[in-house]
Amino acid sequence: MRTCNQNFPGADSDTAAQLARDVAQDERTIVAELAALRQKERFSLESIGFLLGSDPGQISRALKGTSQTTLMNYIRIARALGYRSRLVFERADPEGVSSPDLVNLRIASHKVSKAGRTVEAGSLARGTAKKATSV
Repeated sequence: MRTCNQNFPGADSDTAAQLARDVAQDERTIVAELAALRQKERFSLESIGFLLGSDPGQISRALKGTSQTTLMNYIRIARALGYRSRLVFERADPEGVSSPDLVNLRIASHKVSKAGRTVEAGSLARGTAKKATSV
C-alpha cells in the first residue's frame, strides 16, 4: 500500500524512516494473518484467484508480501477466505514517547517548477504568476 515515492515526505528523515518501518511491520502482520487463515481454511491459490478474478501467482505474491498490494485487496482476500475485516487503530506510541507534532504542521508556500518557469503556488488562482529569471 504505497502512495508515493517517499513514505512520509513531510517528516524529517529519522521520523520518516521510523514511521515507514512501523507501516511495513503492520503490513507484514496483515500478510502473516492472511497466510495463516489460508492455511487454516485450506484454500488453494487457484480458488482465491478465481473468486477475485486474479491470477493465482498474484495472490501468492500478496500472501508472501512481495507485491504492492492495496489494503482493499487484502480485505478482498480475507473475504474470499470467508472472513470479514475490521481495521482497528491503536495508539502507536507508549506513554511518554511523543509522535511528530502534527497539530502544529502547516503547508508552507511552495514553488511549482514547470518548463523553465517558476510559479508561486497561490498566484495561479489570483492570475499573478511571475516568470522566473532562472530555474
